[in-house]
Amino acid sequence: MPISHAARHICKGFLRHTYTTMTTQFQNESETRGTSDVKYLVFSGDGDDTDNDQRKTYSVDMGATPGFCTVQKLWIFVFLQALMLVILAVVIGVHINQTKAETEVRFEKLEGRIVNDTKNTSEEDQRKPAGVTYVRWGRNECPDTADLVYIGVAAGGKGGEVELEVIEHVGGGSNYLCLTRNPDFNQSVAEEQDTRSRIYGAEYRSKGAGPLNNYHFHDAPCALCQSQAGRTQSIMIPATTYCPTGWTREYSGYLAAARWNHPRTEYVCLDEDPETIPDTAEKDEISLLFHVEVVSSQGLPSEYVTGQDLTCAICTI
Repeated sequence: MPISHAARHICKGFLRHTYTTMTTQFQNESETRGTSDVKYLVFSGDGDDTDNDQRKTYSVDMGATPGFCTVQKLWIFVFLQALMLVILAVVIGVHINQTKAETEVRFEKLEGRIVNDTKNTSEEDQRKPAGVTYVRWGRNECPDTADLVYIGVAAGGKGGEVELEVIEHVGGGSNYLCLTRNPDFNQSVAEEQDTRSRIYGAEYRSKGAGPLNNYHFHDAPCALCQSQAGRTQSIMIPATTYCPTGWTREYSGYLAAARWNHPRTEYVCLDEDPETIPDTAEKDEISLLFHVEVVSSQGLPSEYVTGQDLTCAICTI
């Protein structure tokens, strides 16, 4: 067998080394004691474990040899090594399983905490009152602090100089509306009715220098936004782009209204970076949006400089 062959080769190598050492020792003892009554183990064989080579005889002192080499002893050695490997593998396996179990327990606890935290957060959000709504004038989207309810178009009463327009054009609503882009009419009428109030799309107007100069004659969009849950109040603060401590700024921009010699309208906060409705141009019958400038001679504090466009901010809490 291959293992037996290897074992014999290993044993013979060991015996050759022992023979050389013991022969020298025996010769020294024989010369000292003058006798040759030492017992020997006589082993005959070839050094290379082949039958064709010249056979040699080795004499080994049994008293000096630490036991005889056998195949059985090699099997015991292999068995012990294998047993040690098995024990090591079992120990490592137990450690791995224990570590895996501990990791799973920790993960389950962490997962439970995440679920509980998410559940608690969801329950807290549900208990909070719905956020307040506001219009973002001049934009098709809401800021990151709010959710979009719908996109619309700015509209209001007809603008124009009172001196040039007849009195009939000063009527209607004074506030601007954010009309939805998908109207739903319950009754269709083919023509205008004189016994009605009227509403017109709002258009940017800014002759000369100013933030709206690049948007002159273009229609203004708008977006209805809802602030995050729990923010139940909103205010528009004119003449500043900042909100009070504790309040959240939804957006900032410039104050806008009808021109000074047009029918009066409300003041709205037009976004500082306005957008336009595509493919729109100057119209005759239109609601108009102008920036609001300071006239300090009319009783305002000295900090308000004549000719400066007023800013604004929309804040929620």
